[in-house]
Amino acid sequence: MLVAAGIFPHPPVLVPEVAGRRSADLDGMRTNCERAVTRLFDAGPDLLVVLGGDERTACHGSDVRGTLLPHGVDMTFGDGGVRLPLSLTIGRWLLGSRTELVSTEFRSVGWGTAPADCLELGERLAGLAPRVALMVLGDGSACRTERSPGFLDPDAVPLDDHVAEALRGGDTAALAALDPKAAERLLVAGRPTWQVLAGAAEGRSPEGELLDYQAPYGVGYFVASWRFDAPADR
Repeated sequence: MLVAAGIFPHPPVLVPEVAGRRSADLDGMRTNCERAVTRLFDAGPDLLVVLGGDERTACHGSDVRGTLLPHGVDMTFGDGGVRLPLSLTIGRWLLGSRTELVSTEFRSVGWGTAPADCLELGERLAGLAPRVALMVLGDGSACRTERSPGFLDPDAVPLDDHVAEALRGGDTAALAALDPKAAERLLVAGRPTWQVLAGAAEGRSPEGELLDYQAPYGVGYFVASWRFDAPADR
């Protein structure tokens, strides 16, 4: 059963050593990420599942390592044999040494995974242990401004605002209804992981809190925390 969820961005610049002289731009977001991670552990999970987007859907297990070498910084997190994609590498960095506190596994979901399959995966993840916490990595649109990686699309900010309100209100239906074609056009990396979260929280009434929402580099970044007080209604 899902007992807590945290939603995080996964840009490499979240790591200060990658951001360099612009590190201060995201100091507030890093603080809010730390708050959201702490809440995951405060929920007393038996299992923490770290979920991020990638080319394919896979369970990477717990014997993992993430590296930022492709982003110009010689930093590695974890000492396992399985190399993580970027989204999960940032998740591993956010966790630090806390992976020793609870059983942890890392899973990726393919960027193009259909919503129904995302929801089904979420249900399966929520049933992996009596108390499951979910760390969800996903960025918003990269088409918010003329300087964004995907240039400017007028639909980008409204979609990100919609996601922000869904995360604030614990609105699983709104996340489940996100259009994968629109998300692909607007370069919304978080669509599949947010829909897995919606599936994991099906039948629940999460108490959501949006801790941060900004776009300092023309990409939407969210930090949110979901807590669950009532048992699942199955």
